[in-house]
Amino acid sequence: LDGLRAFTDAASRLLLGDSSPAITQNRFCGVQALSGTGAVRLGMAFLFRYYPNKTVYVSKPTWGNHRGILKDTGFTDVREYRYYKKETRGLDLQGMLEDLRSAPEGSIILLHACAHNPTGVDPNREQWKAILAVVKERRHFTFFDCAYQGFASGDLDADAWAVREFVQEGL
Repeated sequence: LDGLRAFTDAASRLLLGDSSPAITQNRFCGVQALSGTGAVRLGMAFLFRYYPNKTVYVSKPTWGNHRGILKDTGFTDVREYRYYKKETRGLDLQGMLEDLRSAPEGSIILLHACAHNPTGVDPNREQWKAILAVVKERRHFTFFDCAYQGFASGDLDADAWAVREFVQEGL
């Protein structure tokens, strides 16, 4: 029930890149889902069942379906981290980092890999590195929603950079 293996392997390679340690060390698996919503639903159901920490952080704001998916999979402790700063129409990096630092260790952090929905505001590479450092320090579990890979910049590899960087760093 995991889908067409050739498809899930190709999709995993598209996101992670052929030289990813996860690919080269055969530490990946893929599951075929019906739509991005279905993929997030399956991933969160898996985490609810097998991951010990049940606290999930979503960006403020986040895609409207995230909260419904989390509720449907059983998560009741859903919190927000600051993300969008209206005054600058940009990323509230300091607020986000403060919230991730104060989150209980091992929390699930739902991140948008690119083309943040609904703001369209994405961290640059240096900002991603700062986010990664806090996530690593606090031993959080990151879950990337990457529905728009290739649509943010027009480059599949550029839009997958954050996911690949997190994998490269062992997360």
